[in-house]
Amino acid sequence: MQKIKKFRSEKYLRWVASLPCLLCLHNECQAHHITIAEHRGFGQKVSDNFVIPLCCTHHHQLHMISERKFWHILGITPMDYANSLFDIYNKGEINNDILINKTIYSKVLPLLKDHVDFICSLKV
Repeated sequence: MQKIKKFRSEKYLRWVASLPCLLCLHNECQAHHITIAEHRGFGQKVSDNFVIPLCCTHHHQLHMISERKFWHILGITPMDYANSLFDIYNKGEINNDILINKTIYSKVLPLLKDHVDFICSLKV
């Protein structure tokens, strides 16, 4: 069985972390690895291309609830946004705020309008 090399890039992770939170648009973010994106070994992270920007508060909330349950409650498929961000990065469009807003935030924010209570009910 051939081993598939995972994508690793500190530069990409820094760029994703520089974006506003996917859920609340807060500007201090972390690049969250979507753990349900691919099969991984014990103690291993998924590839760096499977990341989205989350503020510290939402990142913590996600880990307290469980990833699958968190995204299920919000009705969001995080892989869609991770794939879009990776495409933007690979096309060299990282400074194109209009494209990023059109591709990411304008699509996810309307999905959250019915879940404001959940997003704001943080137990930190």
